[in-house]
Amino acid sequence: MRGNDKIFYTAIGNVIKKRRKDLKLTFTVFCYENDIAKSTLDNIERANRRVGMFYILQVAQALGLSIVEFAKLLQDELPKDFKFEKEQN
Repeated sequence: MRGNDKIFYTAIGNVIKKRRKDLKLTFTVFCYENDIAKSTLDNIERANRRVGMFYILQVAQALGLSIVEFAKLLQDELPKDFKFEKEQN
């Protein structure tokens, strides 16, 4: 992962981690209570690899966020001038 992909997935991880900490939920307890694999949440929060929307929305829902609320927090986390780069063939 590089460039804007890394920025995008890092922002997703930051939103999730901040929300989890705001709710005072530890990593392990949050995963256990919501049946989310620790490796999945770790990869999301650390932006280690691309993660599908299914997992992102599963975690957001477990944090009590609607898709709209999550998108707003993500928008606030991303740089103001953020745009996806076109892939070069």
